[in-house]
Amino acid sequence: MNDDRRSHEASILRAFFDDQLQHLHQLVSNLGSHIHDAELQANEDRQIVESFVDASNTKMRAVQGYSDKLSEHVRALHRHVLHVADRIPPPVDLNREAFESDPLVNALFVNSKDIEKLFATDPDAKVYLRSRSKNQVPVLYALLTAIKSEKRMLGMDMHGEILIREVPQQAVNFSLHKIHAPCSGGAELSAALKEYLFGCVVGLVKREMVSRMASHQSFSTGDESYESKVKSLANPDVYLNALLGYIEAPDKLLNIDKTHFKLSKLGIKLQDDDSGQRANEFDIHELIWSNDTRNVVLQIAYVR
Repeated sequence: MNDDRRSHEASILRAFFDDQLQHLHQLVSNLGSHIHDAELQANEDRQIVESFVDASNTKMRAVQGYSDKLSEHVRALHRHVLHVADRIPPPVDLNREAFESDPLVNALFVNSKDIEKLFATDPDAKVYLRSRSKNQVPVLYALLTAIKSEKRMLGMDMHGEILIREVPQQAVNFSLHKIHAPCSGGAELSAALKEYLFGCVVGLVKREMVSRMASHQSFSTGDESYESKVKSLANPDVYLNALLGYIEAPDKLLNIDKTHFKLSKLGIKLQDDDSGQRANEFDIHELIWSNDTRNVVLQIAYVR
């Protein structure tokens, strides 16, 4: 009986140690996975910083510890750009059928022929489509931007059966349509969209810093003193610090705005309670850049 009890206790101990050993293996495995993920993230962060430096000003590499100094700000800017990209709705069909059925597409173009004309004349779309057959890319995915303009005008309106002239109206127009980042699939477009937005932000940052350098040089013309050179934006340390100050608020460099519209078929803005005529009712998303430029933006799918 004692032997049975000792055997039972030994069995319990073996099960206990087996469980502990398995738990230890799991902890080691999780730690290894965590370290691997951390290394991947660190590598990705370094690549983002180096890409930013390549696109903005490679002279910043002359600053000791430039990567560490830039890292926090550049990663915050990159995260903000990803957040903006995530707020842009999924691709919409862009074709003759969509012009008839989708209020947004109908409002963006005067007629369905303008859609075909866009893909036949847009430089990026032309190059992409010419280099790939319909069998290779039956559906083209891309980013579409346009400029929205609004103008006060006097027009005509119906009140019941009475025609009233010279009624103040707000006309909404969309122009300068442009195709960006053409590709062959939705997942590819999602990645291309984020790369496109980040590249545009970095381009704006570079232009701003070049403008500041030009302004600084014009004020300090003829001043060749050591102090002037040290404080100049031509000094990589001074340049980097100025750049960090400029990019510390990412939402001022790029933001996105969503607006609801109700337009007549002639592009006249209607009130919510105006149900006396056919209308397009839709939301638009506009990118707002640091130079006060606004672009209507949407992801599109174009069947060839």
